Amino acid sequence: MAPLEPTFIKQCPSDNGFRLRGMNMTRIEVFVDAAFAFAVTMLVISFDSIPQNFSEMIIAIKNIPAFIFSVVQLIWIWHAHNVWSKRFGLDNGMTVFLSATLLIIVLVYIYPMRIMNQSMMAYFTNGYLYSSFNFDLASELSAMFIFLGIGFFSFCILFVSLNYYALSLKDELLLDEHEIYETRTLVFVWMGAAANALLCILLALILPPNLLPFSGFSLFLLSFWIPYIRISRARKSPLPS
Repeated sequence: MAPLEPTFIKQCPSDNGFRLRGMNMTRIEVFVDAAFAFAVTMLVISFDSIPQNFSEMIIAIKNIPAFIFSVVQLIWIWHAHNVWSKRFGLDNGMTVFLSATLLIIVLVYIYPMRIMNQSMMAYFTNGYLYSSFNFDLASELSAMFIFLGIGFFSFCILFVSLNYYALSLKDELLLDEHEIYETRTLVFVWMGAAANALLCILLALILPPNLLPFSGFSLFLLSFWIPYIRISRARKSPLPS
């Protein structure tokens, strides 16, 4: 790509010292937003049919926590891509390829994600919150955790690739020291998340049946990893130029 002009960089708005080169939405970003909206729609219509009586209404209400948790996960992924797009404003072949890959993974995993969130809510509430999907064998639950772990690992590697690609264009994008440091921080965040996904897969392979749920619970380690790497890296961050 042709290097950006310094005059363009100077007029870009800034977010915490990171100049936003992509405030004008590209066609691929519009497409990604529409696809995520479609994914949420799929999540809504996947919750069975319209209730026909009070008992079915109660079951539908009990599905709300799993639905909210699923939507939050989708928004997290969408937000990560949205921030990347605004920071770098890239719209070329590699950007299209990586963004399309992201959408494929989202659409493939939308139903398994809903199933596991329902099962998790049912597990935490001892069956009070409804789950329409049953695992008859421990091997089935293990296989589901492995499948979801592979999906989350794919997400993480994709965001590592997006940020690495932006770093490879640091001269063309006129990234300053702070912006390079912040982008590398995100690489570390997503690499740690990818390692967490591999841990989930490993635990699904080795844990005995009665401990298999801890394979999925291992992903909650992200709630410690992300703040840790953010705080530790922020202490050493160079001041924005």
